[in-house]
Amino acid sequence: MIAHVAEASELSGRVVLWLDPAADYPASRLEAPVLLAAAYGAEIETVVVSDGPQGDADGVPVRMVGHVARAEVSAPVEHDRRFELLVARCRRAVDKAGAARGVTVRHTLAAGDAVDRISEMCDERGPWNIVALARMPASHSDSVIGTLLANVGGATGFLLCGEQRSAQSRVVVVVEDGDRLPSMLRAAERLSAPRAPVHIVIAADTADGYAEIEGQSRLLASESSLPIVFEDARPTFGVPGALTEFIARLRPSLTIAVFGGSALADGRELARASVVARTPILLVR
Repeated sequence: MIAHVAEASELSGRVVLWLDPAADYPASRLEAPVLLAAAYGAEIETVVVSDGPQGDADGVPVRMVGHVARAEVSAPVEHDRRFELLVARCRRAVDKAGAARGVTVRHTLAAGDAVDRISEMCDERGPWNIVALARMPASHSDSVIGTLLANVGGATGFLLCGEQRSAQSRVVVVVEDGDRLPSMLRAAERLSAPRAPVHIVIAADTADGYAEIEGQSRLLASESSLPIVFEDARPTFGVPGALTEFIARLRPSLTIAVFGGSALADGRELARASVVARTPILLVR
């Protein structure tokens, strides 16, 4: 995660929030990225990616990345007024949410391939970035997370913002590898309310695998000062999405997991889990 940044007295980190101007962003959808930024003393930088050059929206100064920044424009560009108004609306929503928690918000406008632009942004200030998707893109949603993980090397994690159903702090950690648990618990500690228990769900395809991960996790959890609850999820036996309804019943305010394993095998299941469980999902590498 980005906790090592503060420990090393380096830059405070950043949440790169990818916005879709056509979407509506209620406070509940923006709660997770703002909470994440506040927990790590980081800032939020929004990015809107368009197909071509665009200007400032309603006079809001933004930095430019990608070929927009390098293009030499010899004549004034005719701006899409509707696009500008939608971008301005999204930015105001993030500004308001950030101000409520004292989080600095900056804005970026880019053009071209979204993954390339986000990768450039993270390489400029890496590797302490978290890339947050305000919503899954309507097209190619099954592959976008996998593409981001494969191509954005300057990010330490990815957040899929979801409608937050739970009003109370209930962080669920989905464990598939005991070696990752300590860093996941450190993140859970920062992102949960004081003295709120962290709920651990073990994801394994077989009974033997489940027992091994549980034993390792209980040993590691005994060394933590966090109040921890182990949920009895049982093995999935390779059934896709077997844990989604189980996690939904826990009503998490945030779920921390890995991508490509038993719980979230692919982008389709990730999108389904976000909708069914109505929870923001933080994916760790």
